[in-house]
Amino acid sequence: GQSRSKRQQFKSSVLDDSLIKDCDIAFEMLDKQKRGVLSRQESLRWLRCMGFCLSDAELGGLLARTAGDLPDYEYTQLCETLEKNVAVRGVDTKKLQHAFAVFSTDGSGSKISRDDLRAGLTGAGDAMTQDEFEELLDLCGASTEEMLDISSLVQRVEKSVAVAPS
Repeated sequence: GQSRSKRQQFKSSVLDDSLIKDCDIAFEMLDKQKRGVLSRQESLRWLRCMGFCLSDAELGGLLARTAGDLPDYEYTQLCETLEKNVAVRGVDTKKLQHAFAVFSTDGSGSKISRDDLRAGLTGAGDAMTQDEFEELLDLCGASTEEMLDISSLVQRVEKSVAVAPS
């Protein structure tokens, strides 16, 4: 495993110093046993902390293609994965807005009921659980709203989901 001092030596021409600091903090928080490596599941959480809004399967594929299909990942392997895939970080707001509009049953494309959003997000193939749905609404500050403005919701999702710890 890699010590904190080795992690601090990681330099990148793609990632700025602030993001590298966030990488280090997230790694340290997730490395609860202080082994200097993260399990595959912890690595997926780390990638989400760094702004990747992809399913477990998509993140697993990204890791496998970049660092190999391993049981544990070192800090530099994860940072290199981040470097090589920085273009797919974040939320595609246009796709998200379109998806929410498709879930809406009121026909306006600008508002969506909590029930329609729940049905859309928890009823598809790689769907959220009910708990994940409630957590998403809590993160977005929309846990008590029955009717949601789609544009506002997309902005709140973007701000809430893709924020790395600092």
